Amino acid sequence: MRAQVMGSRGIRWGAALGLVAALAVSGGARAVSPAHQAAQGSVLMAELFPMTGQISFVGSALLHGATVGQYEVNHNGGIMGMKLGAELQDDAGDTVDAVPAWHALELHSPAFEVGPTVFTAASVIRLYDPTHLVDFLVAGATAYDHMQYPYVFRVTVSDSTMAKGMAAYAMHKHLNRAALIFTNGANSQTIATPLIKAYEAHGGHVVANVSIVPQQSSYRTEIEQVFAQHPDAIFWQSDPQTAGTLFHDMEQLGMLNVPIIGTDNGASSTIAQAMGMSYATKYLTGMAGAAPNGPAWSHFVQDYTSVYKTKQPLDLSDNMYDAVIISALAMTAAHSTNPTVWVHKIITVSNPPGTACYTYASCVALLKAGKKINFEGSSGPEDFDQYHNVYGGWEVVQFDQAQNLHTLYSESASMIGSY
Repeated sequence: MRAQVMGSRGIRWGAALGLVAALAVSGGARAVSPAHQAAQGSVLMAELFPMTGQISFVGSALLHGATVGQYEVNHNGGIMGMKLGAELQDDAGDTVDAVPAWHALELHSPAFEVGPTVFTAASVIRLYDPTHLVDFLVAGATAYDHMQYPYVFRVTVSDSTMAKGMAAYAMHKHLNRAALIFTNGANSQTIATPLIKAYEAHGGHVVANVSIVPQQSSYRTEIEQVFAQHPDAIFWQSDPQTAGTLFHDMEQLGMLNVPIIGTDNGASSTIAQAMGMSYATKYLTGMAGAAPNGPAWSHFVQDYTSVYKTKQPLDLSDNMYDAVIISALAMTAAHSTNPTVWVHKIITVSNPPGTACYTYASCVALLKAGKKINFEGSSGPEDFDQYHNVYGGWEVVQFDQAQNLHTLYSESASMIGSY
């Protein structure tokens, strides 16, 4: 059982980020935290995060992870004996401010960059390859599922993997006739497409696919249209206000009586309360990122505690930590800090085959011994596919009457990757 708390690993950031994306405001690109600047002769890491504005909480989490990764590297010999330094720029979560912030970082000739987030990635993603700057992107949007950027790697899983997890759960429960009720925004519809593809590829039949306009006063017509097709289950995605109206109308029509398989929004207590806990505990499920575990996670928590004096890392901080460790290992494996050389070692140190290793020091020791390594990260395997994407596990979760989430079905990264 997992408690429903703010910042819990039980809830994906995708839903929270989607809800605040429209709120991102301009804050002006500026350098932050001079203490992070690199000393002469060190290896420089560039950090492009939203440190001000409506999504500054995302930037804080990412900075935590990068800082803990820097701590891990520097407390274990650095990169080939050189200290890892950092230069931070604030893009304020704004696409206009991100461009000068990116150029300000590039002037320092960093060896690699961590960030940006999905809010600003589109404005700078084409700049990395021409400048030969390795980047580790934080973006769940399906638009990056088939990236063709040799220098860009995504260290967070795609929303399309969540869609596959929803389809897999439906098939696991033998729910072969499902309908979709998704809001008509781009964030929802980019999840609907891979969901339908995965569901139908494994024997499911989509009996209805209805897009609804958010925050209307009634959805009775759409509900009657869907239930005329007698679905076994409903795949659903919407904001809380829309969900409240939708579920109320379903209840009034006597149709709130089939499984509602939600996205990560279904793991929100606000959504469950909008449905009514008596219904949510019976019919509503949501998707949650698999809880982290294993030796790499345990070591990351130790480092995090050393730096921030707490054993509860902020969500997404582990992804940034892994990006830093992968970069340092790739440089070590390549015997070079030149991005044009070590970029080709990223997949070599991250992907199987090879000896599994979980800490920077143990991985470096194996490299020095001439071994092929497979770094297993604190956030998951961090095995990159041909599009430089990673896969992670998912859990299908449901609330109990005490508003705690519990896991109904676990889906491993390998299962999702093959679905």
